[in-house]
Amino acid sequence: MTRTRQHGVRVAALVTAAVLTLGACSLPAEPVPRPAATQTTTEAVEPVTKSPAPSPSPEAADPLGEGARNVLLIGTDSRDASSMGGNADIIMLAHVPADRERLYLVSFTRDMHVPIPGIGEGKINSAFSRGGTPTLVDTVAGLVGGLEIDHTVQANFNGFINLTRALDGFEVDNKHHSTVTVNSTGRVVDFPEGRITLENTDGLIYVRERKRLPLGDLDRTERQRAAVIGMMDRIAERIDDPAFVAELVALLYDNVKVTGGLEVEDFVALAPMAAELDRDDVVSLMAPITGFGTVGGASVNLVDEAQTADLGEALRTDTMDEYVGEHGTGYAP
Repeated sequence: MTRTRQHGVRVAALVTAAVLTLGACSLPAEPVPRPAATQTTTEAVEPVTKSPAPSPSPEAADPLGEGARNVLLIGTDSRDASSMGGNADIIMLAHVPADRERLYLVSFTRDMHVPIPGIGEGKINSAFSRGGTPTLVDTVAGLVGGLEIDHTVQANFNGFINLTRALDGFEVDNKHHSTVTVNSTGRVVDFPEGRITLENTDGLIYVRERKRLPLGDLDRTERQRAAVIGMMDRIAERIDDPAFVAELVALLYDNVKVTGGLEVEDFVALAPMAAELDRDDVVSLMAPITGFGTVGGASVNLVDEAQTADLGEALRTDTMDEYVGEHGTGYAP
């Protein structure tokens, strides 16, 4: 794989995965306005000062540096368009291996019952609402054996709808047919099995649906990863259009919070290289569970401790190819 191709895979996947976290809240009423979100979280943060978005430069250095990198993608369930608080209902780790030959997207189902450092035990998505971003980072890192998480990307749902519109929709490979009735309008949305196009608010409905899927929230995490891949493809198709790139940059500035020394400019600087991405370079999987149970009256997903230990070892030693070779990418318990 060429250096340009390596950069394209990383940037397109991280940009689209970052904005996918915007789809984490409950389904909105229709039509949805297009406000610019104010960046607020459960933690105290400095006011955000907007500045003109930079022009992408294909000559920019690799912002991720050398070696493997791990980026935690967080999407909250806040109904407030200006808030990034609430529960973290999308928790996805993007693992970029040192050889840059693949990118791995690892979902953590929101109902996984896990230790939460400094708090006790509970569903993994509550770590954010109870302790903010640092606590969620510590929780995920501890679950996979002390993995170093280099960056976080956090957002809410409005930008997901805006991105879908900016892309003029995107395609996904839909594994399970489902039909959803939007409560606020009564509109019926049908998602047939196979390759489908998601436009406007239907993209958000697609990644939020779980009740009519065979494995519920497990299938929902697969849909979220499928949307990342579909968005990557769509960005690759349009990355040579300066007007599109400018709109994408503005959207990220308005809707995404990045921590860990990585700035929106770092994503943007390599965006023109995304045209070289390949869908097969992204590996989609889920942190393993053994099944479902009840703890304290709440329904939870039970962690497969043995396989999760293998996953953590693979992430820490940058041997995810070996992990996938042994365990595959299936997620049914």
